[in-house]
Amino acid sequence: ILLFFFYSKNLLADQNINYVDIDSLLKNSNKGQIVLSSLNELEINNKNDLMNKEKEIKKLDDEIKNLEKIISQNELQKKIDNLKQKINLYQKYKKDLSNEFFQIRKQKIENFFKNIAPIVENYMKENSINIVIDKKNIFIANSNYDITSELIEIINKQN
Repeated sequence: ILLFFFYSKNLLADQNINYVDIDSLLKNSNKGQIVLSSLNELEINNKNDLMNKEKEIKKLDDEIKNLEKIISQNELQKKIDNLKQKINLYQKYKKDLSNEFFQIRKQKIENFFKNIAPIVENYMKENSINIVIDKKNIFIANSNYDITSELIEIINKQN
């Protein structure tokens, strides 16, 4: 039993394990920056669209307040109902837009990692690495085992 214990411990010591900062790969590689830039542009466009719709609703609300004492109760109620309907539509649109953005974001980031997976696998083969772990999941490790910068260089050369 003692021999088995020492032998199994030596087997684990032979494993080559490294780690990579996934967020850094995304932020600092050329391909990752393209993904983040397109997502940022989409988010800005969505925010501008929502602000325009908010301004439209605010304008309608101000118009109702100005006409409140001038028009009949019936007409006022119709305008208030119309405003409430527009607010409900806006809230639904905002929710749908947010869900759509998160789906697009998820898909683009997944595609990025699918595209770089063969590069990482090739790097692992060339450097006899058995396991690559995300840096977030490591409590403490020697920085010599961080392969993030090497992978960023290789990914950028692949463009």
